[in-house]
Amino acid sequence: MTIKENLALAYLAGRGIEFGALNNPLPVDEALTNVTFADRLTRRQALEIFPELRGLTESIVEPDIIVDFNDLASLTSLAPQKFDFLIANHFIEHLVNPIQFLEGCSEILPVGGILFLTVPDKDETFDRNRTLTTNSHLWRDYRRRESRISRSHLRDFLRNKEVVDTPHPEVVKYFENNGIPISYYDGNRLPANPFKRKRLYDFHRQRSIHVHVWNRLSFDNFLSWVNEKLNLGFDVMCTHQPEDVVGEMIYVLRKQQ
Repeated sequence: MTIKENLALAYLAGRGIEFGALNNPLPVDEALTNVTFADRLTRRQALEIFPELRGLTESIVEPDIIVDFNDLASLTSLAPQKFDFLIANHFIEHLVNPIQFLEGCSEILPVGGILFLTVPDKDETFDRNRTLTTNSHLWRDYRRRESRISRSHLRDFLRNKEVVDTPHPEVVKYFENNGIPISYYDGNRLPANPFKRKRLYDFHRQRSIHVHVWNRLSFDNFLSWVNEKLNLGFDVMCTHQPEDVVGEMIYVLRKQQ
């Protein structure tokens, strides 16, 4: 059993909600938990946008609730349901406004509630060539109430992500059907033609790229900084040594006030 699974079994009990599970929901103790699933897309919509997952259709979770996670009001509308825990696995990096998301989680959870949070380590993913997101950048997006992936974020992702050597056949087909040369997906190039560039941006905006990227040190810093700055009331109940988990950072946060 992995460290993530052990932490989930140790800390999650009662009624909870998992955000963006897609085809990889967090294993929990079903005798102790009742999990609701929330996402921005239905299963059918997800399969249209992520054609490479069509072979995993049955494993994709059909969400119970559709939520616009980049809209604070949509997120905090979950508060009356009184969840004991929230799960956000490989989720926060897809959001335009991570500070707003954490603020919403703080509003949703009661005192004693748990936020189970995992974040990819950019140094171990296709983001390894990208520049770490700064706290000042995140604060600017928060102050502006940004809710849509910007062109600058898309350009950064497309120019600096690791090149995909062999795109999935379903992705190739999707590009062909939409009139976008697959080389623009595979080669970190931006089309000179503005219409093709817009189609490429729209494709990645729909799929929700890794808008922001962190490593262990930078996310530890961000979490501590924003928790104090906005008085979110979270305590880190448990995490792990960086060397014990490769590719992601895992945090169990408890709402203390």
